[in-house]
Amino acid sequence: MRSLTNFAPSTFEERGAAVAFTTPVLSQTRVRKNLHEELEVLVSNLSEGRGVYVVPWKALPMAFPMTAHDRMLQDLIVKAEGCSPGDIRTAVLEAARCGLAGPLAVEAAEAALGDDDEQRLLINFQLIAEVLKAVGLESSEFLRCGLGSEEGQKLTRELMLKGAKKLSIEPTELYARVAELAALMQPIGLTSSPKPGRLRRLMRELANFRDSMTEWTDGNPSEAAPIGGFCAEVAEHTLNHARNVVGQFDQAMEAFETLLRQWDAKRTVVRRAATRLSWLMDGWEFLIATWAEAQGKSRHEQDLAVHELFRVLPLLPRAESASDQVSAADQVMAANRRSVRAYVDWRSGQLDMDLVMRIESIKTRAA
Repeated sequence: MRSLTNFAPSTFEERGAAVAFTTPVLSQTRVRKNLHEELEVLVSNLSEGRGVYVVPWKALPMAFPMTAHDRMLQDLIVKAEGCSPGDIRTAVLEAARCGLAGPLAVEAAEAALGDDDEQRLLINFQLIAEVLKAVGLESSEFLRCGLGSEEGQKLTRELMLKGAKKLSIEPTELYARVAELAALMQPIGLTSSPKPGRLRRLMRELANFRDSMTEWTDGNPSEAAPIGGFCAEVAEHTLNHARNVVGQFDQAMEAFETLLRQWDAKRTVVRRAATRLSWLMDGWEFLIATWAEAQGKSRHEQDLAVHELFRVLPLLPRAESASDQVSAADQVMAANRRSVRAYVDWRSGQLDMDLVMRIESIKTRAA
């Protein structure tokens, strides 16, 4: 384990992806790959100071006592080989389905996976309808039959063949382009979707979080108020960047025929934007759920919740923001050092089981 006193990541990959561990001191720590393509974990504020500790992934159970759920999650992430937000989310949901974080976590994971399947079908359905609309083909019968029925699938193939001919694209290539675009758009969704995609919903929840935190800060005379204000400010900056990315997607979809015809040239741009949006929103689910749980509690408990949020706040990397959020966070920490507390006395090696259960409860709502 080594210490990085002044940790200011330049990129999302350097910052790492948040992991929903239930072990308190590891909750929302970040995993990334080092120069040797080996996984390592960034653990912040062990002694309530600046910077992070870097722990090799394999050494994690030796450095910290871990719950059974977290040991399983650690193994799943190793097997996944990737450490993007999407890779981590898949591993987290798979671990939750095993029941080691409690029955409510199982239900939440099943619901999230079911929502993913529903969204996947909806996006495919909508994109095929957009293909037909782009080439002037009638899609009302296709919409009536649906993709799930044998009749609908047959009609879809016939219409897509006609669409491919009008677009001067080979049918197999058209299907491939639509499938690739659908995979990228699944977590985002289309503006015309009856149900917004997961990341669009998360952006809406983040806006509510920002507003709630701002209101709480304005009416709070405690030492936690500046910390809450900083959390709201980071949320606002994140939302602005996310809105720009989503705006690029929506503009591309407005020129859908051009997007299909020039897919070889535009696919990299679309993929990069989809990846960037997932990184921008990474880690916010837990903060939003934590703050929601704190509503209705005492002012002291809300103060403590704000300090917990600050510990794992997803600061934008230097290359992603004109403002230096890391330096601003250091200033906030220096001004409020007395009130910032860690989750557990990590030197004792003891787990706070009440806190483990609370994190499992928050994890359920953040699935």
